Amino acid sequence: MMMPLRHLSPLRGFLAATVILVALGLYVVANAIQFASDYRWVTHTYTVIGHLERIESLKHRAVAESRGYLLAGQRASRDAFWRTSGELQREAKLLVEEVGDNVGQRRRAEGLRDALERRMKLSADAIDAWRPGLASLDEAMVARIRASDADLSRRLEALHRAEGALLDIRSRRAERSAWFVLLAAGIGIPVSLLLIGHAQRLLARENRTRKRAEAAASRSNAELQATVSQLAELSDSMAALSHYSSMLQGASDAQELYEITGSTFRGLLPGLAGFLYVIRASRDHAELVAHWGSPVASNDPAPALQSCWAVRRHAPFAMDELRHGMRCPHIGRPAGAGAVCGLCIPLSAHGEVVGWLSLQGEGQGAVPGASLAVRLCEQLSMALANVRLRESLRHQAVRDGLTGLFNRRYLEESLAREIARCRRRQQSLAVLMIDVDHFKAFNDRHGHAMGDAALSAFARLLRDSCRPEDIACRYGGEEFTLILPETDAAQALARAEDIRAGAALLRIGEPGAALLRITTSIGVAIMPEHGDVGLELMRAGDRALYQAKHAGRDRVVLADVAMAEPNA
Repeated sequence: MMMPLRHLSPLRGFLAATVILVALGLYVVANAIQFASDYRWVTHTYTVIGHLERIESLKHRAVAESRGYLLAGQRASRDAFWRTSGELQREAKLLVEEVGDNVGQRRRAEGLRDALERRMKLSADAIDAWRPGLASLDEAMVARIRASDADLSRRLEALHRAEGALLDIRSRRAERSAWFVLLAAGIGIPVSLLLIGHAQRLLARENRTRKRAEAAASRSNAELQATVSQLAELSDSMAALSHYSSMLQGASDAQELYEITGSTFRGLLPGLAGFLYVIRASRDHAELVAHWGSPVASNDPAPALQSCWAVRRHAPFAMDELRHGMRCPHIGRPAGAGAVCGLCIPLSAHGEVVGWLSLQGEGQGAVPGASLAVRLCEQLSMALANVRLRESLRHQAVRDGLTGLFNRRYLEESLAREIARCRRRQQSLAVLMIDVDHFKAFNDRHGHAMGDAALSAFARLLRDSCRPEDIACRYGGEEFTLILPETDAAQALARAEDIRAGAALLRIGEPGAALLRITTSIGVAIMPEHGDVGLELMRAGDRALYQAKHAGRDRVVLADVAMAEPNA
């Protein structure tokens, strides 16, 4: 075996491996098609068996309903019998259609269908013949029913046996196809890999020999010095790129990215001035977030996206001379008489442009270090996209999507933190449990869109009424919670009354249409009077809220100490 491989040329090795892989692929595809066909037949058999089981279940149900009617004379049992009988006929018809490809099974299914019709007719005749006070059916009718039941059982058993035999055959056939595919892959792939590996080794040996010969013929002292210089420059660039990438990965927010970028470009490309633009979430214009160096030409601090050719072309755009040549509209004409070159590089990640970098330097032609700047921008693009994604996920984790308020998870974490902080300072803390009155009726009457608009409008009111240290949350549905640190009962009641009055003044609806209004009920709990644990305060606030609802809604109620006690 080793002698043929030793003398096998790389081309012949690749050709042999290609032929084996093509043959293996064709064989695997053919067996996969056969396996899919066998699997469909297995599924078909299970479908038929399912029909048989449903037919048997429906038959027993129909018989039970007819007997129930004959025993008790209840009209519900008779109606249930007719419904079940109809379902049984439809199921029998579907069974005949499913086994239409098998002559024997179709004949058995048709026989079963006819036997079911006869059996249902016997039950129907018995139901029609029933009269109040009739003790039992006549013996002839009972004998016919028993014979029909026995016939149905035989036919169902025959169909079950036939489908079971078909299932065994088809399952073995599918397993055989699968084993053939595995066997072909297990033999063909290693052989192909062996041939490819051997050919690759021969190619690598020939390439090494050729490169050594070419290097020996063309090597000179000047070229060697140039190569060493290029390698040193490349090594420095790669080291700087690696350091820049690691710094970006450690940045916690976008502002740190901008500071790291400005410092890195200032150190690696000292003769260039830079302007870093980030496209806003609205994607209507960009924003200048960082700049460094001494620019010769001014830059628009908030340009439109179409004002940069790099963004339009999704590729770096070089400007040999900003004074007379073509330039991006967001760059002004340079001051002074000297030539100025420029380069705009798009920041693209995941197929989307998130910003761009504009560089300019003195002189005409290409910007020095353009290739390094492009590689640095590739790292910046991914880091900026990752920071944006982290910020988006952080926002989604703690914010409610409809109202923009904090969610219940953030509420539970923040309440415990604020309670501990107020306890250390020996300050009180208030918890307001707020509910939009009759919101379900509002939703049912005006629609979910108007209900969402009402919740959003109230959330804006709640957010506008908050101090910087307050925490407004959507507790769930139409329920809201407001945490007021360092707030006593009098202040909390005043704040709650302001919120209630403000909610009553809200008007919801489209301009020109009938405007709707809402009211709110608010329960107020104070720490430490009603507890010093978040759950206790919220329960006390809930009880006060329910008291406000029972008292007529659209009001504020302060929890009392008895309501806050667990066993009260």
